[in-house]
Amino acid sequence: MTEHAELRERLRSCPNLPSSPTVAKRLIALMESPNPDVEEVVQVLSGDSALTAKILQLANSSFFPYKYKVTTLPKAAILIGYNGILATALSFTLVRHLRKEGSAGLDLDLFWRRSLLVASACRAIGDVCGQKDTEELFLVGLIHDIGMLALDRLIPDLYDSKTLNQSLHAEVVAHERQKLGVTHALVGSWLLADWNFPSKMCVAIEMSDDTQAFPASGGAEKFYNCVWLAVTLAGLILTHATDEKLLENMDLAESRLGVDPFAFALILKKVKGTVRETEMLFDMASHSEANLFQLTEQARSLLCSRHVQLTAQLDELFLERAMPGVG
Repeated sequence: MTEHAELRERLRSCPNLPSSPTVAKRLIALMESPNPDVEEVVQVLSGDSALTAKILQLANSSFFPYKYKVTTLPKAAILIGYNGILATALSFTLVRHLRKEGSAGLDLDLFWRRSLLVASACRAIGDVCGQKDTEELFLVGLIHDIGMLALDRLIPDLYDSKTLNQSLHAEVVAHERQKLGVTHALVGSWLLADWNFPSKMCVAIEMSDDTQAFPASGGAEKFYNCVWLAVTLAGLILTHATDEKLLENMDLAESRLGVDPFAFALILKKVKGTVRETEMLFDMASHSEANLFQLTEQARSLLCSRHVQLTAQLDELFLERAMPGVG
């Protein structure tokens, strides 16, 4: 048995690990069904009043601007879409389940702050890039670091180090590789595979910290690159990126996803509103508005100096009361 296989077996047998709750298992099974049945989805959701309330809250949020109030699950399912409502329900179910447990050495406040940012960025990027599976992207973003929760419970002293700066995600990844020979991204993909998550989501999570992302060629590769860019943006927001680092990632976004300078600015604009809405839905706070404002101002300045012909359009975009601290 290989070293990685031994670790995976330990994960499977560890009693302190997060496990997929009953409702989540049923939802995952429905997601994989070749013949989706909306009535069956509604039936599963109807058995959980708190989950039903969250789905209706989402259906009536600014994510789905509908002129009439949505008051029933069938209408919410139609509005959000089959895969969307499954991914959304899974998001609420898993987060509720995972937040019940404490941690050993993992900074849970930072963990959930980062999770909210990546999920919000996934939705914004997917929307700007014309992806139809924005809710699935959101779910992947929300749980992309689930492997950290698993490792924290399996190896309680892994993250409990005075020399480890958990706010620097690259440092966390390097620490995991040094101690275990694997990273939490791979561990997270193992966990979701054991829960029978769709393979696209498992691969996206396994690749979420991979700097060598797939080239943008449509299909699943674009899905993976949306997750990559969301993870990258969250890192830039949390660590006060230098101009050089921000420009480098703007160029990567354009080469891998076709995100031109104006689209990059539009993503930043959307992230702010998405984060706020997500915070309300999950009753959590990312406390990232100041950092996001700094990054957007930095991006506006860099883009305007680099693309003078876009200055008027960029200024108009950033002054639409959409950026933190403006208006």
